[in-house]
Amino acid sequence: MREHAKGDIVLDEDDGIYEKGDAFKSFHHQACQPMSRKALFVGFLSVWLKIYVVPSPSSDAILLMALLTAIHLVHDRSLRLLPSMV
Repeated sequence: MREHAKGDIVLDEDDGIYEKGDAFKSFHHQACQPMSRKALFVGFLSVWLKIYVVPSPSSDAILLMALLTAIHLVHDRSLRLLPSMV
């Protein structure tokens, strides 16, 4: 595989249903624009809240309430954690 001038990925050899020369468009938004510090902090807080404050039965799913609470905390909105998580 090689990268095309537009950032597309081009195959150098046949690969199953794809033929040599087929181009795939890259949709990695993070490669074009870095994440903001607030977005990174929301990600960290939501994982921390999921693990230590509101444990869930699934180990790979973050509850919506943990994500919303993290967003509110990062944007300097004061709230009580217990009522917002229950």
